[in-house]
Amino acid sequence: MTKPMKSRRGRFVSRLVLAGAVVGLVVVLQSAAEQRSWASAEATVLERLKSGKSVSLKIEYSLPDGSKQVETLSENGSAHQPGTRVAVRYDLRDGRVVDSALADNDQAFWVLGVMLGVVALGALGMNLVAWAAQRRSG
Repeated sequence: MTKPMKSRRGRFVSRLVLAGAVVGLVVVLQSAAEQRSWASAEATVLERLKSGKSVSLKIEYSLPDGSKQVETLSENGSAHQPGTRVAVRYDLRDGRVVDSALADNDQAFWVLGVMLGVVALGALGMNLVAWAAQRRSG
């Protein structure tokens, strides 16, 4: 069986970890849901740019009005070479792109969501142990 936490500091830390994990999980889910509501288009990779360990792609895609949009986006998923086609999501407001991302970056939301979910469950378990120990000792 697990050893009960007797210190106030331990209880405080477990509550803090739980609150942080829940807030992080909400932010990740909200951001993922927001990006899913954006318009999408097929883009062509024009150039692959390396800066240190990070890689960015210069891409070109068409907007609904027929104009071309050229942007540089970070590459977090699989490697894309110049000339390949990629899916891009973009947020269009007043005929202007205000934010965009490669559509294959969705896996980052899953990874963060699962990691934060595990941390939240662990913190919830820590809280249950902390509060159960306090009730028995009182």
